[in-house]
Amino acid sequence: MSAKLSGMLGRRYDLSHERRLLAVDEDELLEGFRRRPGRQAWIGEHVGKWLHAASLVFTQTGDARLAEKIARVRDGLLATQEKDGYLGTYAPGKRFGLYDGADWDVWVHKYVLIGLLAEHAAFGTRASLDAAVRIGGLLHRTFVVEKKDINLAGQHHGMAATSVLEPVMLLHRASGEHRFLALACAILDRMSMANGSDLLRRADDFASVDTIANGKAYEMLSNALGFCEFYRTEGTSACLRAAEWIWEDVEMTRLYPTGGASAHERFQPDRVFPTRPEDEICETCVTVTWIQLCARLFDLTWKRQYAKEIERAAFNHLLGAQRPDGAAWCYYTPLEGVKRYRTDVNCCLSSGPRGLAVLPEAAVYANEHWIYANLLAFSEARVRVGETDVRLTLDGDYPASGRLAITLHLDRPAEFQMAILVPAGSKPKRLVLPCGKPMIAPAGDHARMRRKWFPGDVVSLDLELDETPIDGGRYGREGEVARRRGPLVLATEEGRDEPVPFAEAGASGAAFRTWVRE
Repeated sequence: MSAKLSGMLGRRYDLSHERRLLAVDEDELLEGFRRRPGRQAWIGEHVGKWLHAASLVFTQTGDARLAEKIARVRDGLLATQEKDGYLGTYAPGKRFGLYDGADWDVWVHKYVLIGLLAEHAAFGTRASLDAAVRIGGLLHRTFVVEKKDINLAGQHHGMAATSVLEPVMLLHRASGEHRFLALACAILDRMSMANGSDLLRRADDFASVDTIANGKAYEMLSNALGFCEFYRTEGTSACLRAAEWIWEDVEMTRLYPTGGASAHERFQPDRVFPTRPEDEICETCVTVTWIQLCARLFDLTWKRQYAKEIERAAFNHLLGAQRPDGAAWCYYTPLEGVKRYRTDVNCCLSSGPRGLAVLPEAAVYANEHWIYANLLAFSEARVRVGETDVRLTLDGDYPASGRLAITLHLDRPAEFQMAILVPAGSKPKRLVLPCGKPMIAPAGDHARMRRKWFPGDVVSLDLELDETPIDGGRYGREGEVARRRGPLVLATEEGRDEPVPFAEAGASGAAFRTWVRE
């Protein structure tokens, strides 16, 4: 599947591509590997995050400049792998354990694996897969053969280290090697030990996420991605239930109106929503991993609630964390005060471009029988449904306008089903099939169509995007409201009379507020 984003999301995607991914200092990405130990505990995560984002963007754009940069970074990274498969940034005496200032080694390998596997998927580079297999072999020897406790190799009750479950399952599928499945099973077993997070069991028992381990949001959501991938391969229902419950508990009582979550990097008790800069709310790594979890769960279940939360988080808290010129990101993004954009090397600066990079894949999905259009912010998408190749083009400027038309281009007539997500922040005025028959679907649900499609068929949408209030009472802001237009949460900003999208508020350094008196 390929898709080109348009409108606000498309502009920000392109700016991230040009101003961040192409501008990254390659030597800075590789320094910790070339001169071990690295100067920061998790310095090695950045190259994996960059390779992941850059490979996804190349898949959509085919940019030769990006391909050349990816090749240089890949080759520079592979040149530092040791004979036993080690590809981290720590000195030999402080590897895979909780040492002072050196306790993120498995975490680093997680992102190196993610980056190498993404590069292999995009380019078919055998050396990347071989290097990933050697990393997997080292992890298998360490935590299965030698039985070292993975909970003692990562912070936050072991959640940092056990989040390697996700790429371990990706590696199992890419390589076909059974030992990596054995490693994944060992990770799940150790998670339930007395010194572990007990995340799988407690989430499967519907425990509030703020009461699990230490509530560390980024790491917990990262583990949920691993549960999704284990379920995808093994069909273990407890893993899917746990991932869905983590999502549901966050969405019900811990998600800000802008689609972000966390304060001081942890999930807070039910309906506790601090908003100021000093509250360190909505870490960008959390926002990105939340979007990934929504996309992964939709891919596994095809449930509409996951798709609509992708839209809310993407248009608001993800874009709100990115400086509008694409060159800087917030570590935390408050709902009031001043945004603090940063360009130093940090986890959120590396995560933000990944969040944008996954959006084209989240915009349009297809399987054997269905096409799902979940983000009405693409200009073109190519998918395969059953045996039929379909190109979709979308005319319109959502969310600036709600008047849209989706044209289907296919070589011959074909029968399949199509579902278009009606945005939650809209009022559908008119949804019309090519035959002129109206569709019926409320906001936040899919308009579903099963018919024989012909080349050039057009589905028309007319969505009302009026400003509507968000009740502050649910968020501990009695007597206050936030305003929303379509998917965009609005804010007031010093020096402007009209409200502006949260995604653009404070970009010039001005103070802003999301909540206002009713």
